Amino acid sequence: MEFTEKYHLSQWEKQDRIMMEDFNGDNQKIEAVLARHDGELKKLGNCRVETFSYVGSGVKGNGQKRRIAFDARPVWMVIIGGGNILWANGVTETQLFLGKYVGVNYELTLTNTDLTWEGNTAVLSSSDPATRMDASGTYGVIALFAEDR
Repeated sequence: MEFTEKYHLSQWEKQDRIMMEDFNGDNQKIEAVLARHDGELKKLGNCRVETFSYVGSGVKGNGQKRRIAFDARPVWMVIIGGGNILWANGVTETQLFLGKYVGVNYELTLTNTDLTWEGNTAVLSSSDPATRMDASGTYGVIALFAEDR
């Protein structure tokens, strides 16, 4: 009798004696692989979305920070307010862009903003409250959390 390469399932030839034990063994192997596969599939695509708002302080000056606390560190977050949009990767501190739409001349500018994490709290640093997402006004936050880890 021959066997499949990947899962070592029975591959009978015409002259082989077919035994119930071989079928049962193959079924157990298939069942184990399917159970593992089902467990892994349940972990994929699971995401929790959190939304909330806050009011900016409007305070200018060097050393100013806006702290935004979450119950867990998000994988991705978006903050919208004051004519600005901020996208941030919550997994790393490498990329953060602030897009400001200027309605007078219809320009979109991208500006780096300093982002660090203190546990589950995002810390935005800038002397300008607009780029810190902390100018006077209300800001909306949308955060995505991985639920498969």
